[in-house]
Amino acid sequence: MILKGLKRNAIKKGVETYLSKRDGKSQSISNLKTLAVLIDASQSINVVSLLKLANELGVKSDKLKIVGYKEDLKEIEDDKDTTYYNDKSFGVTGAVKRKSLQNFINEDYDVLINFYEKDAIELNYVAAASKAKFKVGFAAVDNRINDLIIGATTNDTNLFISELKKYLKILQII
Repeated sequence: MILKGLKRNAIKKGVETYLSKRDGKSQSISNLKTLAVLIDASQSINVVSLLKLANELGVKSDKLKIVGYKEDLKEIEDDKDTTYYNDKSFGVTGAVKRKSLQNFINEDYDVLINFYEKDAIELNYVAAASKAKFKVGFAAVDNRINDLIIGATTNDTNLFISELKKYLKILQII
């Protein structure tokens, strides 16, 4: 129990470190080619709607990467399109132990969609640490993580998709 508390504090410090290093300007994106989605896998999220979103944004399915966090996940099995992680993916010092998760963080995606409303430090850590050029998320999450905040909920994916498309067109990303 003490180690879990130490790990959570280390992860919180990691989030704060990444947020303090982040400059206020997002990098320019000429056109959207790669898309990443970070989800709370404990919620029932329709992955087909995420594939639909990628298609509507003009991103090929092989350029879409989905990562899911699930707190009570016993065994982690990754498939071709989705990487999963849990609390055990982090060491006591807050460092990422899973290679697939570290690869996701280091990948330079054009847009990262933080598709979760639960303000969990493990989700916030991956979102803050990601090297994505532009980050989109919900208002319920730490506002310092995202460049664009959409006031919808994860239950209303159609509203989220339409709002996201509208703002990405305004910003000339798509």
